Amino acid sequence: MPKILIVDDEKAIRTLLLLAFTQSGYEVRTAADGREAMGLCLSEQFDVVLSDVVMPRMSGHDLVRWIGQQNPATLTVLMSGFDAGCENCEMAMRCQLLPKPFKPMDAVAAVGRILAERLPAAS
Repeated sequence: MPKILIVDDEKAIRTLLLLAFTQSGYEVRTAADGREAMGLCLSEQFDVVLSDVVMPRMSGHDLVRWIGQQNPATLTVLMSGFDAGCENCEMAMRCQLLPKPFKPMDAVAAVGRILAERLPAAS
């Protein structure tokens, strides 16, 4: 069962994504910002971190860079209605963009595709 971390400062988005991913068979944790996500990443392993870009205390880009240094095997997806793409982050080869707005099941499908591409044995 893939384990994902959802990072977003909007509780409603975290809750909707938590429900969608849980119903789809994922093990899910959530964090309200990048600092909280860092703490979780230090104590747990995640297959995918799905993060908003614009958050207080730490941007999604900064979180992706940090994850790349701490655990390069963790896949990352940035969610944003403002970001032009992951070319803005140094980890462009490891970072996918999920443009907002999206339906929760669209996020589940996107993460499933990313996992299938990167981790074919898990399919």
